[in-house]
Amino acid sequence: LRVIRIIAIGDTGEGNAAQHQVADRMSEKCIEVGGCHAVIMNGDNFYDHGVVDTSDAQWGPKFEQPYDRPGLSGVPFYAVLGNHDHGPSSSGVRQAQIDYSRLPVGGGPGMRVSGKWHMPASYYDVRIRHVHLFGIDTVDFTSSEQANDMRARVAASDAMWKIVFGHHPRFTSGAHFHDNEGIGASGMFDMQRAIYCGADMYMSGHDHNLELIDKGRDERCPDTYFAISGAGSKTRSSSAPPDPRQLFYTHATEGFAYLQFEGDRLLLQFIDKDGAVLYTKGITR
Repeated sequence: LRVIRIIAIGDTGEGNAAQHQVADRMSEKCIEVGGCHAVIMNGDNFYDHGVVDTSDAQWGPKFEQPYDRPGLSGVPFYAVLGNHDHGPSSSGVRQAQIDYSRLPVGGGPGMRVSGKWHMPASYYDVRIRHVHLFGIDTVDFTSSEQANDMRARVAASDAMWKIVFGHHPRFTSGAHFHDNEGIGASGMFDMQRAIYCGADMYMSGHDHNLELIDKGRDERCPDTYFAISGAGSKTRSSSAPPDPRQLFYTHATEGFAYLQFEGDRLLLQFIDKDGAVLYTKGITR
């Protein structure tokens, strides 16, 4: 089977120097390995209140410009919504990120600069050969339609690898361990579990760190790993205790996750904004 290479980033939407540094290292990694097939974005794509429409001035400095790098040219970015992307309550701004996907490419009025951005709906799936990606909207966790639809899509897939990605983590040693989003939001967790239970990994952001938690953490879904890549533009320290099945954790530096799928083997790396490989884990199905 062909090798599939994917980068996972989250909480990128600052447009700051750190976001550009992470983007540089992403580009270099993709060039080093011979090209990446996709980037998944784990939400909070635009701080602090999302984008109001498809012509919002933030599209350039917080997305198009940082990722205008040689190694990312032509690479699709598959994004999901974070809590900041939903904007103020009932504002409806989340639709702008979906609508941006539908604009023609060209850079003129009513057009987008590149074709990188992909968010066909608030939840969706995309298959890249033997890797199947399932993007979910964890902010809209009361939607039984989303839970039922995406659970069915995961179950129906015959892909060798199934990766669910959303904004809020299910388990975390980060700062959000202490609030309801991190440990006690049972409604959100029910929705997440309904979808990720049939997958090999649930990748999230929200906490501004890099973390990998071993499979078996959720006893009802014993084959699912949990990863966090939410350090795409900033970090946040935490006083939370380490997760009991934690394999790796850092909040010390901005960075990203690199996932390489080759047959029944997955290589996961966490790489910081200076290009240092902080952690490597091999997983076999």
